Parts: sequence; structure tokens; C-alpha cells
Amino acid sequence: MRVQEQPAYILHHRPFRDSSQILDVMSRDYGRLSLMSRGSRAAKSRLKSILQPFIPLTLSWSGKGEMPFLNSAEPLALKPVSLSGRALPSAFYINELLVRLLHKHDVHEDVFFLYESILKLLADNQPIEPVLRLFEKQLLETLGFGLNLSVDARTGERVSENENYAYYLEHGPVILQSVDDESYILKLSGRSLLDLNENTLSSEQSLKDAKRLMRGILHYYLGGKPIKSRELFR
Repeated sequence: MRVQEQPAYILHHRPFRDSSQILDVMSRDYGRLSLMSRGSRAAKSRLKSILQPFIPLTLSWSGKGEMPFLNSAEPLALKPVSLSGRALPSAFYINELLVRLLHKHDVHEDVFFLYESILKLLADNQPIEPVLRLFEKQLLETLGFGLNLSVDARTGERVSENENYAYYLEHGPVILQSVDDESYILKLSGRSLLDLNENTLSSEQSLKDAKRLMRGILHYYLGGKPIKSRELFR
């Protein structure tokens, strides 16, 4: 198999032997895959500065099996996005989510373009917390794990901004006063649920509730394993 000039991003890379590396790549048309990049860590390698996270690239590769060989890489933009401050660890956090939630070779073109848009928002110094929460929500939706944020899972009635709710994994909110067990992941306000549903996380409480909710849901889909990149925020 030979692939030519495929738009892609490096999500993660790790050393292999003396001067090579293994790249974890998200491509537009082939999904997430691993590539062997021979000699690209050598001091004189032209690729050393190119094969970095957050740089839009065109990659060419060939070979059979689970790890084809990288043949070439070119930057797709003259000036890649510049990430600084909290935007940089936020971008690494997003990369880790993609590595852990995307199955290899499953094509998700919508995720590729969502990723590009989020990097631009982070580079434009948009408020970090709303950007991350909405990315988490949209990523789950695109992968088929969309959240019920607007309908009471027990009654089918629309969530009321004036009520408080218990949130159940894979079901959604249930009005708190009708709850008779403790298997929900957290309690939060109807207003916060509706704000997240409508992508309008403008209040401090809505942001706080959205963070708690998304953390609990991602913990479930990640099999309870901690997210290492969260340590970067400390």
C-alpha cells in the first residue's frame, strides 16, 4: 500500500532505536495510524523539526502491516499555529484524548476538521475552558457517544433551567426530586445542562458543572484510566 501527500497531524511520537521514531498520526482519509520514521531523530535530519505535534502536514507512506514506513513529510502551512500559556498543555490534552478514543484505521473526517478548528481557537487565545468542554462534547458526538443534555431520561420532558438533576451515564439527566438511588455520576442544574447543550458556557457555574460532567463521562469511556496530560496544567 502506498499513500501520497495525505493531510495529517502528529498526535504523539516516541523514540525507536538510535535515530528513528514511531509516530502516532491522525490523517484525514485514513484515520489514526502508526508510522515508522527512519532516521528522523538524527541531528542532520530535515524531518527532525517538521515531525512535531500541532503542525499541519502532508505525509506519504508505504508498506504493509500495522506500521508502514514514512516516505516524506512536508508542512502544509507556511506558519503553523502558535500555542503558548495554557493553550499548549490544552492541545496536548486534546491529543491524548484522540489517541485514546480513536480506534486505529477508523476514518473520522469530521474529527480531523474539528481538531483543526480547535487548534485555531486555542492559538487565537480564546477562553480555554469553554473551548475544551465543547471539544469534548463534539468529539463524543462525532464518535457516536452523543450526550443527552436536554431531555429528562425518565419522563421524556424537556430539562427545566429552574430544576436540579442527577446525571446517569449513557442515559442522561433525571430530575433530582424523583431520584431514589445513587448510581448517577453527579448532580447539576438544568441551566448548566441547557447551556452545554446550546454551546453557551458563559457563566462560572455552567463552566464548573460542564467540567465535572465531562470529566465523569470521559473517565467512563477511558476505562477509568487517568489522563496523563492533565498533570501539565499543574
